[in-house]
Amino acid sequence: MTQHARVVVIGGGVVGVATLYHLARKGWADVVLLERKELTSGSTWHAAGLLPLFNMSYSVGQIHKYSVNLYRTLEEETGQDVGLRTVGNIRLAMTSDRMDEYRQYAGVARTIGVDVELLTPEEVHKIWPLAVTDGLIGAIRHPDDGYIQPADLTQAFARGARARGATIHRQTCVTGIERTSGGEWRVHTDRGDWLAEHVVAATGNFARRTGAMVGLDIPVLPVQHQYIVTEAHAAIAERRQRGLPEMGVLRESDGSWYMREEAGGLLLGPYEKGAPACYLDGPHAESEYELFEADIDRLMPHIESAIRRVPIFEELGIKRIYNGAIAYTPDGNPIIGPA
Repeated sequence: MTQHARVVVIGGGVVGVATLYHLARKGWADVVLLERKELTSGSTWHAAGLLPLFNMSYSVGQIHKYSVNLYRTLEEETGQDVGLRTVGNIRLAMTSDRMDEYRQYAGVARTIGVDVELLTPEEVHKIWPLAVTDGLIGAIRHPDDGYIQPADLTQAFARGARARGATIHRQTCVTGIERTSGGEWRVHTDRGDWLAEHVVAATGNFARRTGAMVGLDIPVLPVQHQYIVTEAHAAIAERRQRGLPEMGVLRESDGSWYMREEAGGLLLGPYEKGAPACYLDGPHAESEYELFEADIDRLMPHIESAIRRVPIFEELGIKRIYNGAIAYTPDGNPIIGPA
């Protein structure tokens, strides 16, 4: 059986469902999303959910600004809690070059209406008292930044899209895409075909495989990204009891890691240089909510750097290490537009 839609979106992660939501919000009611397993079951479910407003690109910075503003209204619109925590984001500078980079970015940010503050080491310590300021020159802070729960955000987008007439088909695997003689796209699935004017591929770790269906070599490769969630610590619990605000997201660019509070403990996310690539030929057919075996030895340089900056991290027991696939492009920017 062949069904018809104006747009078929492939992929039920946060990007695909957000695309469906925005199409429906624009009045394109005849839009459909196809997800091979369950919504969020690729990379979205294990993502740490940071909202980095910082970006040296004017255009990508506008996307980030729009997204953060949208998240503030989405819960009211859909009734779905998205887990937005506007706790601020501090990026530390340990060299003059890094601080100059932040000053340059501050000009870009102000041009697009993103609020930023340049901080002294003393001001950093006032906001993040568990951090030491040794070696710091200064920092830049986004007071409107923070983090979100990606799976909850995806469900909010899904609810909003359905309310506007969009349709989501789970457990529907796309097996091929071809152009018809009439100029439409025929999307083959294991549950029948769809004919559509437009196809949007938001397939994350499957991007290369999806592109190959229409003869495209899409430069996206998943790599392993690990982050650590620790046990609770008395110093953080004491701050909660005193009614003090969450300290926010702390980033040390030169140490290549980020940290924030998580359930009374800390979450540490290193950015590994040369992190192992994975899914070179795409995930296996039954891949769903998949994680790789943790490799803490690879993280030790980042852990040691984090301990120097936040000494209590050394005292914390590890609750869990997440090691999941995140799809990256060569320059780290999104691939958006016609192909």
